[in-house]
Amino acid sequence: MINLLEIYTEKKLRIYGFAFAAVYAVIMLRLYIKGAWLVDGNGIPVYTDFTCAWIAGLQAIHDNISALYNPEQFIKVQAELVVSKAQFYSTWPYPPTFFLILTPFSMLPYTTAFLSWNLISLFGCVAVVYFIVRRLSGIALVLASPFTAINFFGGQNGFITASLLGAALLSLERQPILAGIFIGCLTYKPHLGILIPVALAASRQWRAVASAAATAIILSGVSVAAFGIRPWEMFPRGFFVHAGILLYDPRDARDYWAGIQTVYGLVRYLGSSAAVAWSVQGITTSALGAVVWFVWRSPVQYALKAATLSAAALLATPYAYAYDMAAIAIPVAFLVRDQIDGKLLTGEQTTMLALFLASLPVFLVMGQTAIGVLITLTLFCLILRRVHDR
Repeated sequence: MINLLEIYTEKKLRIYGFAFAAVYAVIMLRLYIKGAWLVDGNGIPVYTDFTCAWIAGLQAIHDNISALYNPEQFIKVQAELVVSKAQFYSTWPYPPTFFLILTPFSMLPYTTAFLSWNLISLFGCVAVVYFIVRRLSGIALVLASPFTAINFFGGQNGFITASLLGAALLSLERQPILAGIFIGCLTYKPHLGILIPVALAASRQWRAVASAAATAIILSGVSVAAFGIRPWEMFPRGFFVHAGILLYDPRDARDYWAGIQTVYGLVRYLGSSAAVAWSVQGITTSALGAVVWFVWRSPVQYALKAATLSAAALLATPYAYAYDMAAIAIPVAFLVRDQIDGKLLTGEQTTMLALFLASLPVFLVMGQTAIGVLITLTLFCLILRRVHDR
């Protein structure tokens, strides 16, 4: 029988974590050599999510943001730079404030931009996790996560989401104004923060609320000064067109819905209609809101409050992909923080090990499996078990 106490030593966790990270690195290096990742044999970008974002940033630099919200024009400008791709993303759903982050990277050559974007945002994520758990093994385990590898492979923004969410929760107790700034920056992806106001209201963190609102307004003002008012006029249309394509898609292909790592996506994956999926997601989000409210009103340890909110944030939204789940490192880190400060419950280590092993196939199929949301649900239940026990 396996002795889990021997598996979970600090030294061995670092070894396991860096070993998995090395495997991911070797896989990506081989794909790069074959011209299947980053750039092809002719130096043309291999189309990924970052390619789309980098091109969008170029349009912002050249004052051509209107092309991003016109599907035909957006496809055209992408095709001019990535000639080997047959299909492109046709919609741009991000608010104009996102260009404040994106345009500095779009000023760089593509390969430099891709790697800089990944490494800088990954550094932010692992730094936040380290400051939560105060263990070097925390860094290793972030690198071992298949959701980390998927985000790095596609050059997505999951690390930024994780960094902002984690930094906000890490600073909320002692520096609520700073936490509000991080929350305000997180509005670049508002659907992943819909339960944050519930937690702030429940804990009466009004300074954080004011700071978050002020930050969002300031960022909006800066984006208007930099790019004009036109992007804000066009953004709602782009957002709803994008959401309509993704969430009301009439396709019944199970592999398509398997990629949406939410309760909504899971219900569609199981064959139900959009109406049924919306109903189930709505009930789930409402229940999560109630749980977050009661947990944040309770005297339970802060680490468990933070773990509850950050896990619930991934479950409350109807729209999230595997790369968004790079942010699962935050609830795991806060859960581990509470374990370090308290005691382990029976079966916790076994369950967490099982969740990690269950997540590995996600990388092999590049997120096209519905198991992601089930992992988050199980983690959420594990957190609530500790809340009940404490």
